[in-house]
Amino acid sequence: MRTAADVARFLSDSSVGFQDFGDGLMVVTDAGGGLRNLAIKVQSDVVVFQLQVMNTPAPGSKGREALFEKLLRLNGEGLLHAAFAIVDDAVQLQAALPLTNLDSNELQAVLDDIGMAVSQHVPILMGTSS
Repeated sequence: MRTAADVARFLSDSSVGFQDFGDGLMVVTDAGGGLRNLAIKVQSDVVVFQLQVMNTPAPGSKGREALFEKLLRLNGEGLLHAAFAIVDDAVQLQAALPLTNLDSNELQAVLDDIGMAVSQHVPILMGTSS
């Protein structure tokens, strides 16, 4: 069974900058990869990834409906491991992996998917919500 220490080791091996806050919480600070403030939390038998990317437009705002449609389309076409979600009044990228047999390749695939979404999809979303 993998532990939070294994996740920290995989992150160290991947050469992304991160800070380990203990209790299974790590925050990736790899600005070059677009992963600034990516929270990674080991919870029981799951590794959860969350990155806030933008605020949602206010209800009734111009562009809100187009933004939500674009989020759904990107989830279906543009992401493999992560997904866009709306939490409170923010758009987040989220992913989860089972901890039991986690390996460094799976972890890296999620980091790459989120990094790609930040660099390619988020600028498009920012334009959609204007």
